[in-house]
Amino acid sequence: MRGEDGRGAGLWPSIPAIFRVMTGWFLTGIGVLNLAVELDGGLTPAYVVFHVVLLLAGMLLLTRHRLSPSRAGWLIAALLAAAGMGLGMLAGGGYPFPRRPVADLVFWCCAAVLLRTVIALVERRLPERRTPVDLSRYATPDRTGENVGGLT
Repeated sequence: MRGEDGRGAGLWPSIPAIFRVMTGWFLTGIGVLNLAVELDGGLTPAYVVFHVVLLLAGMLLLTRHRLSPSRAGWLIAALLAAAGMGLGMLAGGGYPFPRRPVADLVFWCCAAVLLRTVIALVERRLPERRTPVDLSRYATPDRTGENVGGLT
């Protein structure tokens, strides 16, 4: 079954990109709007941290060249989101907003996006981690003096 683009792929490969861009614009918009509205003195440290993290995560989701870490980086970021959410609930109903689990989940997922990007940047600067392979057995021997079927 061929897709709408004539290559057989259809629109399905673009769905994650559309979701990423829409989420990025939503988070960026909420972060900027809420920081701008509360500039008249209603800003608390938790409020500022929450909306700056939303703003930065939204901006990262909008970047064209995303940085993707290794599997270990993804695991560390996922563990941050789960641990932050769990410890926040144990410490007093949630962080940064007590008794608002959805807002806390959004905050910790955005923090995981930021950590994932930092890990990817650090991994880019690390030296190559692959094990070197000895390719000497694949080298062709020196045949300069051989006669190849009468051709020299």
